[in-house]
Amino acid sequence: MIKSTYLLILLLGSLCLSSHPETKEPARAKMTDKKVTITISAAGDCTFGSDRSSPFSANFYSVRRRVKKDDYFFRKVSSIFKKDDLTIVNLEGTLTKRGQRAPKKYAFRGDPSYAKILKKGHVEAVSFANNHCRDFGPISYQDTCDTLKKNKIHYASYEKTSIYRKKGKKIGMVAVNGLENFSASKNLIQRGIKKLKERKADLIIVSIHAGIEHTSQLSDTQKSLSRYAVRQGANLVLGHHPHVLQGIETYRGAYIVYSLGNFCFGGNTNPSDKDTMIFQQKFTFQGKKLLRKKSPAKVIPCSLSSRPDINNYQPKPAASKRYQRILNRLARYSRPLGTTFRTRKGKRSNILR
Repeated sequence: MIKSTYLLILLLGSLCLSSHPETKEPARAKMTDKKVTITISAAGDCTFGSDRSSPFSANFYSVRRRVKKDDYFFRKVSSIFKKDDLTIVNLEGTLTKRGQRAPKKYAFRGDPSYAKILKKGHVEAVSFANNHCRDFGPISYQDTCDTLKKNKIHYASYEKTSIYRKKGKKIGMVAVNGLENFSASKNLIQRGIKKLKERKADLIIVSIHAGIEHTSQLSDTQKSLSRYAVRQGANLVLGHHPHVLQGIETYRGAYIVYSLGNFCFGGNTNPSDKDTMIFQQKFTFQGKKLLRKKSPAKVIPCSLSSRPDINNYQPKPAASKRYQRILNRLARYSRPLGTTFRTRKGKRSNILR
């Protein structure tokens, strides 16, 4: 009798244990369906150095020596960058102490320690495929890549793709220089996106260096490469090179920002056009799935300098009158490309639609 009772207890216990995983399954499924939002901030050309032709008293090096602190440069925008999940800029110039100057009109080189400017400013990633990434020869390119890696700053450059992990998501990045060779750039975009997909990237950003300097007019290369990137699977395309703002296109549910303009730009001590911006977009995931409804985006109008009379290499959000003027400018460039801005109480909002 005792033996029979003991066997009955064992049998009931095993039944309880075998049913235990089934009671936990709904909770696990619920966790998988959790919504996650990733916020991306993007800004334009950052050049931590100046050409030898620039006035010594006003160039980037003189300001860096005077202020002594690396956090000076992004101080007025770092609060924006700190709150997002990833900030990406275009690094236009080298960070090296070696190499010979290339025979060109402008060449930029900064001390490798200037990488701390990015770190202090909460910039986690850069695109590094442009017409200034080898200004002091091939060694200056390699030194810059090594410096970025040493400082744990993610970078995408030609064949080199990058994945940044945040909130359990993989943000993949590709960067190409469309000024060099159209076919080669197209090939790099296709191969880069394919590589990121194979690595299970949840979100793909493609940076393209192309266009015509100092004009709002788009080049055929810009449009062709950018739209091709979207067709290949890019969720966001970021452009630079023109040194001024250009329009934002809505293409197949993705935004193409054709030119972010200059940002912290040591290449000019007093540019006549100091308008710039931070482009910001939120992407929402339901579990592993990116919600395909066009993700909300906005622009934050900025000036590339905190002073109106000179470039002090300290970008800041624009004040009210300039803020509206930059929004109007972007709206004018973007409307023919299918992107409009909301209006609020008779004024243009910085929210895209």
